[in-house]
Amino acid sequence: MIIHKLNILSRIEKEKGTGCNMPKTDPFAKEVMRFMDEMVPVTCNEKDWVTCDGDQCFVVKDVLDEVPYIECEYRDIIYINDDYYYLDSPIKLRAQQRFNFTKSDHVKVTCLANNRNPNRFQIPTWSGLKAGFRPVSVSVPPGREDSVNVLILTFDSVSHNHFLRSVPQAYKILTEELGAVVFNNYNVVGDGTLAALFPILTGKTELEFPDVRRKLNNFFPKHLNPMDFLFGQLHKDGYHTAYFEDLPKVGTFTNRLNGFRYQPADHYLRSFFLEDFKIKLTEQENFFCIGATPTFRFLMNLTSNFIMRDGKRFGFAVISDIAHEEPTLFSSVANDLSKLLKTFKASGILENTLFIVMSDHGSRFTPLRRTYQGKIEERLPFMSIVLPNKLKRARPDAETFLRANVDVLTTPFDIHTTILDVVGLKHLINNYTVSGSDLPRGMSLLKPIPKSRSCSEADVLTHWCVCLNWTDVSPGDKIYEQVAIALAKFINKLIADNDKCATRSLISIEWVKRENVNDQVLKFIDVNTPSIEFYQVKIVMSPMYAAYESTITYLRHLDEILISEQLISRVNAYGQEPKCVMNTHPHLNKYCYCKICFNSIDECKPKKVF
Repeated sequence: MIIHKLNILSRIEKEKGTGCNMPKTDPFAKEVMRFMDEMVPVTCNEKDWVTCDGDQCFVVKDVLDEVPYIECEYRDIIYINDDYYYLDSPIKLRAQQRFNFTKSDHVKVTCLANNRNPNRFQIPTWSGLKAGFRPVSVSVPPGREDSVNVLILTFDSVSHNHFLRSVPQAYKILTEELGAVVFNNYNVVGDGTLAALFPILTGKTELEFPDVRRKLNNFFPKHLNPMDFLFGQLHKDGYHTAYFEDLPKVGTFTNRLNGFRYQPADHYLRSFFLEDFKIKLTEQENFFCIGATPTFRFLMNLTSNFIMRDGKRFGFAVISDIAHEEPTLFSSVANDLSKLLKTFKASGILENTLFIVMSDHGSRFTPLRRTYQGKIEERLPFMSIVLPNKLKRARPDAETFLRANVDVLTTPFDIHTTILDVVGLKHLINNYTVSGSDLPRGMSLLKPIPKSRSCSEADVLTHWCVCLNWTDVSPGDKIYEQVAIALAKFINKLIADNDKCATRSLISIEWVKRENVNDQVLKFIDVNTPSIEFYQVKIVMSPMYAAYESTITYLRHLDEILISEQLISRVNAYGQEPKCVMNTHPHLNKYCYCKICFNSIDECKPKKVF
């Protein structure tokens, strides 16, 4: 946190009011398109016997026509916390009977066809997981009955450019038919999904909350409080809330963190996907499918069904599996996303719904990321906003200002502020302002954002800011090796206390760059005009050619180098390298190479994490 403040405060004076000069990149540049393999569509071969509609599940008609004598066993999947769940006692029903959701929103179903033919040796069976919506009562405060719905659909690891090149038809429908406003300079504020969603859902960063990281021998672990998030705050305001996220192995709030103190939203899929993951590990089923349905389609359908129901609604869906490991697979969602968008337009739901289609960040570990454009794309995710028609009539200037902000520097903090502005809960807005700035960190996009806004004023660290200008440092310059060696030592220091991790060695220095500024003398509070410089460095370390990038602060007057763990990016896949610490020290995943991997290298090579 200290280095964070130093990074920001030392830049405020020189950056304040200078704006953001984003580099222009071509989504279809040759350097990028050579990484875009031909898309292989996701196929799910299984046929589902059971479907769910709202709060009921039942055997589908065409199955009943083929096998009329069926008995199904339904077991509720009961949430305990983000790590544990259990299967409730079975409820047996005949084929024509319907199962009602009352205890949970998801069930494990096993169906057996009665063998009434004595000459038949095989008895048809089917099993699978299903989800719906149990009835949930909410209390709407007086005068708050008419506030608009909010629906956020998020795709993991999809940059602004990758959205344009992968789903062009959906993009056209989104912008031309739904009138979405797409933000060209939407900049991340940290590494990975957690850093992207924390500001949107809380208006703060992870560092501004108590430490809830997973740790070994943590007998009394601290958890996240849902009331600090939009889920809890909007439920208190009478909203039905939903948080849907696949890939439980790398869950946003459960990978490095202990998760939530209790279920964060009325409808929450954590337990569902934990059971799904368990089944797939044992039965080696298609990891991209929920039964006969691709996971992305399953989540889209559930999200659509949620927002169409009565009452005030806040829904947040994170679709990760289709692009987390292989971004080119994102093209698979093209037809379904286009259909979903058209459904929303035809249904009239957008009359009263703030609809956001976004991503958390661009690709982080693929070969594309190792290029200059890949580095830029990682920091510029896709962000689009469709305002409710109801709001546009009530506030005619809202969309005008929204469109005026498309080329201004914007961040996840702004999305949090904008949501609260739209739903009429401005008293929950976090008005934190970086010291030395005249602008709040999070600004509503329904009001003009100054074009002069800089990264430091928006609380975007140098490492993540795409606006800055960097020049190459000559290998002959003393600082070239100095910062690279310092980074390598820092990484080894992070893993030094864990005897399961091997010491890494510096193999090569890929490049070192210096921030290009006119005045190298930057003022910092309580220090008399020290010379502070920023460097970006990329190194490769053994074992297994681990590639790291970091932004480093150099105090030239003290000849001192400052490095923060929050400002280090691992830019190639680590796979199973940290398998010995994944469950006990997940914060070391991008640094640790387990000593056991020396004896089983194949098991430690990069592979899918879900």
